[in-house]
Amino acid sequence: MGKNIKNNKKFFNSLYMNNTTYLDYLNRFRRIALARFEWVNLPTSMNARWLEMCLFDYGKASLLKDEDLGFINTKCSNNNVINIYGLPSDLHCFSFEYQKWRKLYCGLNEINGNDPYKEAILVMNDYDMTPTLSMMDLFSYRLYECDRTCDVNVKAQKHPVMVICDENQRLTMENLYSQYDGNEPFIFGDKNQLDEKNLRAINTNAPIVLKQIDEHKKEIWNEALTYLGINNINVEKKERAVVDEINSNNELVNLNLDVYLKPRQEACRQFNELFGLTGTDKEISVRVNSDLANVIKKELSSVKDYVKKEGGENE
Repeated sequence: MGKNIKNNKKFFNSLYMNNTTYLDYLNRFRRIALARFEWVNLPTSMNARWLEMCLFDYGKASLLKDEDLGFINTKCSNNNVINIYGLPSDLHCFSFEYQKWRKLYCGLNEINGNDPYKEAILVMNDYDMTPTLSMMDLFSYRLYECDRTCDVNVKAQKHPVMVICDENQRLTMENLYSQYDGNEPFIFGDKNQLDEKNLRAINTNAPIVLKQIDEHKKEIWNEALTYLGINNINVEKKERAVVDEINSNNELVNLNLDVYLKPRQEACRQFNELFGLTGTDKEISVRVNSDLANVIKKELSSVKDYVKKEGGENE
């Protein structure tokens, strides 16, 4: 059995398409998630891209001041001791060819000996420190299933029959089908090898379900965008949607966006407090990406116009 799989080119082609389809969706979600926020006024020695990548992949990151490198951001892990707020008392701050242990700054005590090199800020992706990757992995899998189901359904329309033949004719039929599948016309003229008495075809009667799957795929995609805090009611949907439904969707989108924004803002506040940057021109902050913010404003404006158009009772 293993030998047959090893030599089965169709099996590996299918496996390649499965993996490529899944990874394509995961990479799309990754790019969208990494572009949601703008880190403002970060020191030049820090890197916003790496910071968001750590939050996406691991759910947490650290901000600290290194004796040699200055202000930096790294990946981090917890020790086994937690404080009264359920947070780690120490952080292992590490990256490529770098690792340091630092006390967690959380405002419970004064800065240790007024030495800013002894503490670090914990940046949380959300308050549970859940990696965005884990949920995007699930959405990507569900979308991959839809796409590959559509591929199979299209093939079923192209080959609406199942061929039953004698075992000694199997290789011959596979070769003929490979030409057929590749849109290549074929003529087979050896009646001794292709015995029509032992050859039968069964119509599979596979229904076309592409439209239904496409609708389900849109629902999954929109659910994923809502989870990321991105408005996703399209024009077609908006025309037939109830006003309350639109407002409810916008509220859910904004709440989901806040889930990720608030922990980042809290990390900025702690960073400014720890290093004495509060109220100065070097104070760091984080905000929703300006392009995404404009989309949110546009959507809210569209809802307002829609409400006015529908009548006074909905205003």
